[in-house]
Amino acid sequence: MVTAEVPSLATVLVATGASWHYLDTGVDLGTAWTATEFTDAAWATGASPLGYAETDLATSISYGANTTNKHITTYFRHAFTVADVAQVRELLVRLQRDDGAIVYLNGTEVLRSNLPAGAVGYRTLAPATIAVPAEEQTWVSQDIDVAALRTGANVLAVELHQSAMNTSDARFNLELSATLAPAPTPISECYPFDMPTTAALRAAPKKVFGFYYPIFPISIDNAQPASDYWTGWMTPESRNGEYANIGGLMRDRPLPRPPWADSAWRQRDFETEVRRAIAAGMDGFIYEHPYRVSSDTRNNQLTVMLAAAAAVDPEFRIVLSPDFPTEAEGTTDGLVSMIASVAQHPSVHKLNGAIVLTSFNPERKPVAFWTELKTRLAAQGISVTYWPLLSYTGDVSKYAEWNNLVTGFSSWGERTAQSGETMRRWSVESHRRGKLWMSPVAFEDVRHKLTDSENSSRVYWEAQNSLAFRSQFEKAMEGDADWITLLTLTDYGESWLTASQERGYVIMDWIAYYTTWFKTGQRPTIVRDTLYYTHRRHRTDAPFNAAKQTARAMKLRGGVAASNQVELLAFLKEPGQLVITQGTDVRTMDVTSAGMTAFQVALVPGTTPVFELRRSGVTVQRLESTTAILAQTVYQDLMYHAGGGRPCTRP
Repeated sequence: MVTAEVPSLATVLVATGASWHYLDTGVDLGTAWTATEFTDAAWATGASPLGYAETDLATSISYGANTTNKHITTYFRHAFTVADVAQVRELLVRLQRDDGAIVYLNGTEVLRSNLPAGAVGYRTLAPATIAVPAEEQTWVSQDIDVAALRTGANVLAVELHQSAMNTSDARFNLELSATLAPAPTPISECYPFDMPTTAALRAAPKKVFGFYYPIFPISIDNAQPASDYWTGWMTPESRNGEYANIGGLMRDRPLPRPPWADSAWRQRDFETEVRRAIAAGMDGFIYEHPYRVSSDTRNNQLTVMLAAAAAVDPEFRIVLSPDFPTEAEGTTDGLVSMIASVAQHPSVHKLNGAIVLTSFNPERKPVAFWTELKTRLAAQGISVTYWPLLSYTGDVSKYAEWNNLVTGFSSWGERTAQSGETMRRWSVESHRRGKLWMSPVAFEDVRHKLTDSENSSRVYWEAQNSLAFRSQFEKAMEGDADWITLLTLTDYGESWLTASQERGYVIMDWIAYYTTWFKTGQRPTIVRDTLYYTHRRHRTDAPFNAAKQTARAMKLRGGVAASNQVELLAFLKEPGQLVITQGTDVRTMDVTSAGMTAFQVALVPGTTPVFELRRSGVTVQRLESTTAILAQTVYQDLMYHAGGGRPCTRP
């Protein structure tokens, strides 16, 4: 007997050999018998396969008293339950029928085989005779619409038709299987969707790495947060007013923590960040590090990060992003010794056995420099491959000289929504060249710091609240990117995404949502209403105190006009009304379907925004911003503040 092949990821809802209620009396049941609520308690029961005149049947059914006038139609029903239909992604029915059959799921026809189109009665003959034994036991397979399935009780109903009144035999067997969403992890309570397990996400060929900038770890000095090094960076009056002319080096910091009691606090902090990354679905970090011992201790922690990754999760990988000498006389010596020193560490990421190197702006050295490095390492038995973060360009004819050296292309990118389309085109171009593509995704880039360069300090790129982040991720998927790099997780002086004092876990939650979508190929189903907000502390053109902020005003870059919007990013499990209240300014948006919705309104100075989700006039959720909107400011603060999310236990 031919058996059904069950897909490797399938859950069998109705198995071959299941017990079926059947009616083999030759009567006309009309159409009501297919309904879920139809009563079949008086019918006979038997295991499949069912039929007559075949040797391997589990249950023999009747064809009537006359061998030349056998029953044309026999009816079958089977009840089964589904715990949560929202977890079902695909349904597959497999059928053995001799001769023809129609399959109904909860009264809806889902499969018709060897029967004419249109209305079918109990005297309708199957047009073809299934006579050869191999054909009688052939499985007819068809994907069916999940919409016919219900949470709780379900019923399959099948009518089996013969091709002639003097048919020699009959046969019926059926299997129904479902492909389910991976089982959610405990961290799912933090998200609007059920997060697949780490193992399920890592099984995907697509990868997501967070770019880790070691200058800004959770703690610089393991001191009390109220007086630690971070406080000095963020307070204008600290350190004898070192940053008094700009209002502090930065406007945000990592989530504060009390001091650790032992000397291993750096590794403990790294372990916390590894856990947070895993909770968001990341595969590892791209870790920037020098090619030689640095005078700044923060830069010399590569081996500590590797140890932290191995301690938390042996499968969490560290992609090496080595800096390199940029002066003309600089050699590959330091890179060779540094890479060789960690080459055998199990947490160093390898692709097809080769260590992946992904340095920022490697064009500062010629291709010959990188070729020499690869050759020298190969002489020591160390295989490396390049996935460089090349300088941003919209010209897809660039980088031809790198083709023979690299496994994949990538770019540092730009922090605007519009740049996502450029990255999509680069993904297409990389694949055309037979290379992989790693697409950059960021939230924003805002630099309050003051340096000599007017192009890289006291500047910002307009992110349009969450739009840049969402667009870059979605364009990466549209372009079928192979990897994504999150730029950056921890550079609080320019661009950061990790859990922080002014944003909480908001951006990390979004990373979890989009990473799940990117890896599974399916937009996550929203099962818990969740609200997030983003807005600046003041308008981009708000007046500031020039007597205190004596440094130049912040300058917009990137070709996108400044945006002064308050955004409510809502993840809704069902339709509802969104409300943004700023003082007397009340704006509403009716959302007609479940999913993610971005609602933006003009920022109103002198207010503190309040966000609501309402259904049937009743407030389901209410969220008040922790950042008041100022009409004027002492120091400019052009970062996007954020809040919201779900109360839960976090790493």
